[in-house]
Amino acid sequence: MQINDGTGGGHSAKVTGDGRVAVNADDGCLAAAKAGLLYSMSMATGSEQSLTITSNGGIIMYLSNSSKAKKSLVIDSILVASGAAGMICSVVTGMTEGSIARADPIDALSTNTGYPIGHSAGYSAGVWDEVSDGITGFTNGVYAISTLLPAGGPVELVPSGRFIVAPGGNIAVFAKNAGEFTSAIRFYEIDEHKGY
Repeated sequence: MQINDGTGGGHSAKVTGDGRVAVNADDGCLAAAKAGLLYSMSMATGSEQSLTITSNGGIIMYLSNSSKAKKSLVIDSILVASGAAGMICSVVTGMTEGSIARADPIDALSTNTGYPIGHSAGYSAGVWDEVSDGITGFTNGVYAISTLLPAGGPVELVPSGRFIVAPGGNIAVFAKNAGEFTSAIRFYEIDEHKGY
């Protein structure tokens, strides 16, 4: 069965066998989680549970997709929290990567406990080592989202797949102003040529 909108523009909706309107909703996150392919990385997977941010600020956590990867990374969520009100926090994309320093490598873990720990080899990630003001080796980039954080948290900066990191791309969390800070990134992979 089909419902036509009556305007002559060809807009219609399908109806399922039980009389409900069919929807084409994105279930990529749920499907990835069921398959053990939804990953989470946080400062808890690095050497620190939280970091003491400097007043100068810098890149605190990053996720890079290899230029040779056959998958894009869908960022399902970026969560951040600050111990001090007024900390500036940003999501930065499209940075030029040089020689990365002041970063401890971190791994992403499957959110499905029924699967072994591991991931595809297509990405690299790191968290600031609390030396100097932030991770170095990144230049340029676009500050896609910036906000002032309240004390406490968490705050979800990126909900539900709003960013896709294509092969050769990256995404990072920037924080500035003195205080304790923590962040986490949850993502899954899709074939490079697919989109929404």
